[in-house]
Amino acid sequence: MPDKDLEIKRVSLRVDPITGDTYTKEIYNPEKPEKKKKESDAEEEGEEEEEEEEEEGIDEEGDEHMSELPTEVIERLVKRPEDLPSHVIENIKNYKSNLLPLLEDFMADHDQQYLVELDGNQPSPILFKQLLQRLHCFITRPAAVPIRLHDNEEEEIPEDIDTDELMRTLAPKEMVAPRFRWRRSRWLRHCPVALYEGNIVQGKPDLSVGFLDKLYCLSSPQAMEKFLKNPRPYLLPTQPRPPCKISVTGPHMSGKTTISHLLAQKYGAKVLDIERLVQPKIEEEKEKTLAKVREETTEHAIITVKTKLKEQQEAEELERAEREGDQTTGKKTEPAPVDVEGGRLEKPPEPPGEEKIEDPKEEADPGEPPITEEKTEVSQTPEASKRTVSPPTIDVDATHPEVVTLVEAALKEAENQSFSLSADVYIDIAEKAIQDTEKDLRKNATGPLCGGWILDNFPQTRDQWMVMVERGIVPDDAICLRDSSENGNFLVRRWYKYNKDQIEELIRLRKATEEAEKLHLAEEERVKREEMERQAAEEERKKREAERRKKIESGEISEGLSVQAELLDPLPPDGPELDSEREKRKEFEREWPAMQAMITGSTTIEPIQVEIEKRGEEEIFDELITSLEEKFKYHGWEYSGMDVDEEEEDLEASREAEDEEEEEEEDEDPNRSKKKPLGDVNHFCPVSMYERNVLWPGNPECSARYREKVYYLANDEAREKFLKNSQMYLPKKEPLKSPALRLLMLGPKGSGKSLHARYLANKLNIFHIDFRERLQEMIIAKTKKKIGPEYEEDKEEPEEEEEGNDDEEGANAEDVEPAAEDEDKKKADDSETATSDDETENEAERRQSVKPEQAEDKKQEEEDEMEYTEEEEAIKSYLESDDPLPDELMTKILTDWWNTEPFKSTGFVLEGFPRTSDEAKYLAENGLYPDGAVLLNVEDMDVVGRLLPPKLDKWRVKRDKRLAKKNKKKEKAKKKRDAAIEKRRAELTKERDERRAERKAQKGEKDSDEEAEEGEEEEEEEVEEEEDIEAVLAEEFEEEEEEDEEEEELEEDAVDRLKNDLAEVYDNDTNRLADVQQTLEEALIPRIELEGGRKPHIVRYLLSKNLKPYVDFRHSRFERVYAISEKLATKMLRVGYKQPSRFGKWDPVQMKDGECIQPMQGPGYSTYPAIYRGHIYYFASHDNRDMFIQDPMSYLKQPSPKPVVPIRIAVIGPPKSGKTTMATRFAETYGLMRLSLGEAIRQVMLNQPKSTLAMAINSYMVRGQTIPDELTIQALETTLLDMRCQTRGVVFDGFPMSKRQIDLMTQKSIIPIRIVELEIDSKETMVRGTKDRHSPNRAYPVHDSAQILAIKLSNYLREIGEVRKWYKEQHKNFVNMNGNRSKWWVWHQLLDVARKGVSQIQLYLQRVADGKASSVADMCITPQEFEVRLGDFGQYCPVNLANKGELIDCSVNPTLEFAAEFRGHYYKMAGQEELEEFLHEPEKYVPPLAPVKLPARHLLPRQITGVQAKAMFPKPIEIQGYCPVTYLDGKCRYEAIIQGDRELVVLYRDNLYYFENEKKLKKFMRLPEKYWNLTLPHKLPPKKEPIAVTNIPMLGFMEQTVATSINKALTAVGSLKPKYPFLSVTRSSQIYFAYHLKAYNPKSSEYVRKKYKQKLMRFEETCELIKYLGNNMTVKYKDPKARPIDFDFKLNQFMALKGIEPTPT
Repeated sequence: MPDKDLEIKRVSLRVDPITGDTYTKEIYNPEKPEKKKKESDAEEEGEEEEEEEEEEGIDEEGDEHMSELPTEVIERLVKRPEDLPSHVIENIKNYKSNLLPLLEDFMADHDQQYLVELDGNQPSPILFKQLLQRLHCFITRPAAVPIRLHDNEEEEIPEDIDTDELMRTLAPKEMVAPRFRWRRSRWLRHCPVALYEGNIVQGKPDLSVGFLDKLYCLSSPQAMEKFLKNPRPYLLPTQPRPPCKISVTGPHMSGKTTISHLLAQKYGAKVLDIERLVQPKIEEEKEKTLAKVREETTEHAIITVKTKLKEQQEAEELERAEREGDQTTGKKTEPAPVDVEGGRLEKPPEPPGEEKIEDPKEEADPGEPPITEEKTEVSQTPEASKRTVSPPTIDVDATHPEVVTLVEAALKEAENQSFSLSADVYIDIAEKAIQDTEKDLRKNATGPLCGGWILDNFPQTRDQWMVMVERGIVPDDAICLRDSSENGNFLVRRWYKYNKDQIEELIRLRKATEEAEKLHLAEEERVKREEMERQAAEEERKKREAERRKKIESGEISEGLSVQAELLDPLPPDGPELDSEREKRKEFEREWPAMQAMITGSTTIEPIQVEIEKRGEEEIFDELITSLEEKFKYHGWEYSGMDVDEEEEDLEASREAEDEEEEEEEDEDPNRSKKKPLGDVNHFCPVSMYERNVLWPGNPECSARYREKVYYLANDEAREKFLKNSQMYLPKKEPLKSPALRLLMLGPKGSGKSLHARYLANKLNIFHIDFRERLQEMIIAKTKKKIGPEYEEDKEEPEEEEEGNDDEEGANAEDVEPAAEDEDKKKADDSETATSDDETENEAERRQSVKPEQAEDKKQEEEDEMEYTEEEEAIKSYLESDDPLPDELMTKILTDWWNTEPFKSTGFVLEGFPRTSDEAKYLAENGLYPDGAVLLNVEDMDVVGRLLPPKLDKWRVKRDKRLAKKNKKKEKAKKKRDAAIEKRRAELTKERDERRAERKAQKGEKDSDEEAEEGEEEEEEEVEEEEDIEAVLAEEFEEEEEEDEEEEELEEDAVDRLKNDLAEVYDNDTNRLADVQQTLEEALIPRIELEGGRKPHIVRYLLSKNLKPYVDFRHSRFERVYAISEKLATKMLRVGYKQPSRFGKWDPVQMKDGECIQPMQGPGYSTYPAIYRGHIYYFASHDNRDMFIQDPMSYLKQPSPKPVVPIRIAVIGPPKSGKTTMATRFAETYGLMRLSLGEAIRQVMLNQPKSTLAMAINSYMVRGQTIPDELTIQALETTLLDMRCQTRGVVFDGFPMSKRQIDLMTQKSIIPIRIVELEIDSKETMVRGTKDRHSPNRAYPVHDSAQILAIKLSNYLREIGEVRKWYKEQHKNFVNMNGNRSKWWVWHQLLDVARKGVSQIQLYLQRVADGKASSVADMCITPQEFEVRLGDFGQYCPVNLANKGELIDCSVNPTLEFAAEFRGHYYKMAGQEELEEFLHEPEKYVPPLAPVKLPARHLLPRQITGVQAKAMFPKPIEIQGYCPVTYLDGKCRYEAIIQGDRELVVLYRDNLYYFENEKKLKKFMRLPEKYWNLTLPHKLPPKKEPIAVTNIPMLGFMEQTVATSINKALTAVGSLKPKYPFLSVTRSSQIYFAYHLKAYNPKSSEYVRKKYKQKLMRFEETCELIKYLGNNMTVKYKDPKARPIDFDFKLNQFMALKGIEPTPT
């Protein structure tokens, strides 16, 4: 705020002297604008107020302060003395000189992203609104305030109401919205304040509050006041927890003390051992009792001893008298009884020979009067009476030995007696100990006030409990450790284990007191008995072991239990020691029932009884902790009709409240509705998921509620388990993980199940299981082949017949061979051969007729003899005739795929099961639920089209085989007939030859005439015989009639038959699948129906798309996201019912896509919130919210959003380049403020018309003068304080446009992140201007004529050079962009530039805030700022210095591409690799951990020029000017001594060094310590003195001058081999050589070289004419049309060169 404005504001302040409130002039003297009352405006305002009533609650509060003040308040306002002008000026001056520097230093050290700047000229309500607007950019949580749920006007809720009913009654009170009731807390109705203070007190219904979506009941108004003031201390962990007022009792050796100390360690309590605390009191009472006993016993003992001594004295006198009497009378007189106090003694004195032992208990009562010594009257004889005897006086005191003995005996007996105190005494001591413990607790101001004590083995009696109840110090929990073992043997064993040595010593001492003989006999008897017992025990043990082994093998018991039983501690031997221990246990067992009845009858405590038999301390301790904290745990309850009614009420109310919400789909299951508050396992059974890892859809009829969420259970048994321990079945620290994917692939035959199942298995890397193939594998070991109708069709016809025909053919061949033998053989041989042939033929015929039948029978016999098990028979029946499988077999097959590895963890797709509804029911009944079932629906024509072609091909193959067999059979039959005919012909011919031979023999006996006649006759007979043979053959081998064969099936008939078969199979499969589908629907198994008749790639695409929720979104399978309205989300956050997510107002979906600009918010920009796990997430679009609902886990795995960075970008360019279009789109899309310099001035004039800046600007505007740049930039600075610029950002439209503006903006620290220049040419500017002037959308004329555009363009081109240069050199944030492209391309490029800049700044801020190193490339850091904040290494790379020890000067790179910031300092690296190392572990490369420090400045090498080196004369050059790097790298050899270049000079340690080349110089700069201190040898190479070239011989002159050019020219001549037309080769080469020298002469001018290069090129083209003409000219004449198109031209050119030689110059 400017000082002048502040002074004016301070001077105008007024104060109310009564209230002390301060008012500005805008409040007590506001300007009243004219009110325009129009009905339309009023209606519009009314509608806006209704729509934004809740959203502008804060604005209404702020407007209250802006309302007019009452007249009486205005009248009493006064001005303070400190608001006088002189005081105000002095105050401002002191502030700026004293306080402002401190504040600026503090703000400089503060995180800049949390530094908020406001315009002090604005009214306070507007400032407050802007501050809230700025805070909304951060991810902050609004303060949640407790809400009282009970209204005093409502009917009071009775305090004795049931807890569940109370929770249901309070839940809908002050409800945030329908469906969002108050939830139960872990405290239930216990008061959290009282529990925090250490007391468990029931809260009152009328003192109930709601806080953070949970309800709490307070116990008193004081507790309510504390809770409303700050509820968090009472709710933070470790609350709720027991106050630890515990009593632990149990029998002897039950572990009471151990458990007490474990509980004390758990809860930070103190163990109170009342027995130990009461021991001093017992000792005190014991001392009192012993003193009393001593006093009473001493007195009584004195009397007793006196009496005894007196009796002894009297007895002696009587004895003496008797002796005297015996002497006189010889008679013995019985002594008379002696009177004591006038009476008779009860007993006469004992005879002197006997000793009297008196028991102190049997002596006279000390309370009786003492016995006095009186005269004893004794009956005397006459002789004794004559004499008078005076007895001596008896003196007995406490020191008398007998008295001492009696007193000590009495004291010893008294000490052995047990001393017990009254219950009141015990309770007094316990109460004092409890008070002391709680007093120590109160020393901690933040700790509880009560509790923190554990009574160890107390109280022990019913009376003690009664007194504790009367005193009001009853513990909250009573624990009793019980031993239910037989006769208490468990604790007896423990007692014997821990006191074994003492017990055995007592037993030994007891046995040692017995007599030796009895001991010996008893020992022998014991040894025998123990031996017998040992043997019996051993036999019994072996017997039990055998039985146990049998049970283990049968699986009835586990082996560990028996081992544990055998490892139990031994029992002690019987005796008085054991009896005393058992008596202690019996005493506790007798006392405990009465004490338990007292506890339950007089208090609300239910004793916690824990069984300790065979249990460890940890197990007992865990059970106790569970029992103690049970009252503070969430408990589930059975889903009842009341819950249903509540949900229906909420749904109905939500439908009425949210009109914008879309209606639910009609076919949506209400039990799985998106609004249903399902639990952490969605609609699946949590018990089945935990125990069996199966996604068992829960039954809505069997549901429960836990923490206000609904859980569907599989059955009643699962519900009982869940309600017993709900927490065990639900995830604790992380979301539940889904089991491996399990799918069913179903469909009719030919639908493509196998194809798509294999595709899924390969794609998802899971198992593919074909159910029928698995069954085939189980029985193929016995069947040796696959069985089933589909495999019967493929069965080929047997080949036995062909084999028989082959044998027959062989036989026929054998038959033919004998017929072809020589006729010279004997007839006997012929007849034998014929017989053999007949037998062979008959055998072949028999084999032919018998072999196929025998083979078939043999095969059938083998199948009949094969024995199948019941399972194999069932499988065989299933495959052959579709008989159902028994449940036992399905269990054996299927359960392994769900419960065993590797299927359990990998997943599978099961094809072809279930096939029937019974199989589907079996899956559901046995809990073998898949994730879903894929149903491939196809039409019958599709199935026929797929299955018919392969079946028809098989039919054709079989048909061809059958026809081939028939033809072969015919050929074989024909061949057989021909063979038989030939054989018969041979026989007939043989017979004919025999007859002829006979006739010849007869003929030899006749004459010649007869021979002639007979010759004729023979000829006739031969002819007849030949005819007879043919006739006989024709008669014997008649043509066989063709057998009637079955007509071969035509292909058309086969097609019809196969189609009918396929249609029948399709119908059966479809009907079965319909039943299966209905059963799956009843079992709540998801079904994915696809049209399987489409092309495979389309089906696969649809399959992948439909399986996306099961595969891609699998980790979000159990997650539930609830969409809510924006108004409801705002209300929930304001009330504190829900909390904002860690994304704040960022869209997680956009963030995952790489968006770094926060979405727009506020009026006109809709957001789409949703609730997920108690947090509210915001989304920029409805589609984004739907994507998040489908898979929230994917979007939550990304890191939290980076800090909000407002965009600050400038778009400049020539006129009509599109600056304003792009800036306006930025403003519309991302809510940025579009600022031109004129707009900035208008903002100041509109919002702050009375400020000094506005008045100064107005003064120029009134005069019509141009506003100076100083005022313009000041207006810009003021406008940038607008919260829209600080939260969303600003886009500068068309400026800065001059160096002056840049200087002023830099002075005000107004630096855009990026300066984007839209480049277009001048012609495009004019074209666009013309189009704009003729645009029909132009509403009013603008100054954009061609002349004005030309002036603007010239001004722009004149100033832009300096602007471009400044930003490129100083901030390196200038970006050039082609403005000639389309506006869409320009927009996307501009958006990418802005996003990149914002992303870099966000990353920088995040890393710096985390204390990490961050890159500063493209961060608009000026070279001066970079120099000021350089780190300890300056411009040298710290990474190379630390890793390699090299000094790499990075100042040669002017950019900050490889620069980084760490701990407020800048460091520059040599390259990208070094930068990444530094960013990864910067502490390693900077002090104090940096291994190498940068040398002092005077020890750093510095490169200088030769001129600077000469100016330092007479400073010598080190090592005589030789290159040190070459010398050392050459291992200091003579050849490595090379003179350095005088222009490559380095100054190091005040020494000068020359170097051979630039590379060696840089190496020295990196490692100067390695090369600086070298010593040359004595022998040095001679110095090279320069010699003039003209002074050397010709050969040397040419070598030094033209040798290189001549070599290149000769090389070119040799490569080209030029031949100029009509010139010799030599002459051509000479001319080419000359041209080349002149064309590449470095001494010539550029013009001359260019001229001769052209001549050289033309010379080469001319030389190519000879080669061209030679290739195209032929011996024969060619028609001109057949020649190349340029042939004649080149020929004429060639002929024209005759006699012409190219000029050499």
